[in-house]
This record gives sequence, C-alpha cells and structure tokens, in this order.
Amino acid sequence: MGWILAFLVVLLACNLIWLGTSTVSILNASNHPVPSVAYRACETTHHLGTLQPGQSKFRFLQACGDDTLEILVGDSRFCQIYVEGELYHVDATISGEKVVSCAYDDLLSSLFVMKILR
Repeated sequence: MGWILAFLVVLLACNLIWLGTSTVSILNASNHPVPSVAYRACETTHHLGTLQPGQSKFRFLQACGDDTLEILVGDSRFCQIYVEGELYHVDATISGEKVVSCAYDDLLSSLFVMKILR
C-alpha cells in the first residue's frame, strides 16, 4: 500500500511541474525522415536536427513572458502560436515536408510522464 501512495505522490509532483511550465512536443508523423527541424521561442532558435519517422522531441520552453512559438523545417516556418512561460503546452505534428500542424494540449487530459516518454 505504501508504494502505491509513493507512486501517486511522485506522479502528482511531476504533474505540478507540468502545470508550472510551458512545453512543446514535435512529432514526425510522416513516413520519411525530416531534416533540419527546430523551434523558435523567446527570440532563440533551438535546433533539434533530423526527426526519423515516428520520432518525437519534447522540450521545456523558456519563461520569457508573452511570446510566439514557431516550428521550423529547413527554411520554412510554421505554427506561429502564442505561448507564455507557464501553462502552455503545444503539440506539433509534421505530416510532410511542407505540412505542419500545431495545437494546444489540454492541461488536464494528459500526464506529464506520458508526454515525456512518448
């Protein structure tokens, strides 16, 4: 019984971190590797490199106040989406070389541990 309680406490603590930050998760849902993937937030470009088919990258965003998150694939920019330093979680899906979609993740529908392990 004690280990179950300990597990729940750890899970809750992780989700408190999830609620106190902003994140981006970028998934390559295409059947081909996508080279030169990056994201731009807080006036800084963060290079992720090549994403293989089915591969995803999860990153915490810097806290810099009101900002716009962009997903970069090569020289193309996608998903100019509003974010702040906390409570904004963006899921970006690359479906093709020129097809990228972004959506906010519902804070209460997913667990931080599941996001980071995806």
